[in-house]
Amino acid sequence: MGCCYSFFCNDDSSSQAGEPTERTHLLVNPVSINTTVVHANSEDYIFRNANTLPKKTDEQSALNRILQETATNVIDVAALDSHNLQHHEYLERMKHYNVKVQQVMGNNRNALSYKVKLSLLQDIPMPEKVMMSEPINPEDIKLINSFLSSAVASIQDIKVEHKENLVEPFGINC
Repeated sequence: MGCCYSFFCNDDSSSQAGEPTERTHLLVNPVSINTTVVHANSEDYIFRNANTLPKKTDEQSALNRILQETATNVIDVAALDSHNLQHHEYLERMKHYNVKVQQVMGNNRNALSYKVKLSLLQDIPMPEKVMMSEPINPEDIKLINSFLSSAVASIQDIKVEHKENLVEPFGINC
C-alpha cells in the first residue's frame, strides 16, 4: 500500500523482492498498439520468473491468449438454427410428459393429496370448458328471472291451515 512518510519510501525499493505494487505499471507502453496476434503457451506465461517486470511481448501474448479463449467460448446465438417442433414431435413429447406426470402422481398420491386442491366446481367435470363456452343470451337470462320471480311469488302465497293435532297421543299415561 502507500507510504505515509514519503521521505522514508523510495520508489525503487517500494516493491519488495520484485513483487508488483499499486505503482507497478501493468503495461510498459500503453499507447502503442500491436495488432499482430502472437500465440503463446500458457505454460511459458505461468512459469516465467516472478521477480522480473512483465515485458511487452509477454503481456501482449497473454492478452491475445485471453482474447482467443474468450472467442472460443462465445456462443453465436444468431448462427444457431432454431429447432421448431413438428406436430408429431410435439404430440410425442406431450404423451411422454403426461405419462411421467401420471407416474409421479400415482407414486406420491398420498403425499400430494393435501397439496393438490380440488376444483371448487366439483360437480362440473371440466370447468375450463364451461368457462370457455359462450355466455348465456341476455334474453334467456330475463326469461329465467321472470320465471324465478313468479315461482317465488307462488311459494309465498302458500298457506297451511291447522285443522288437527300434528302429534297424536296413543293413550300412554305419564
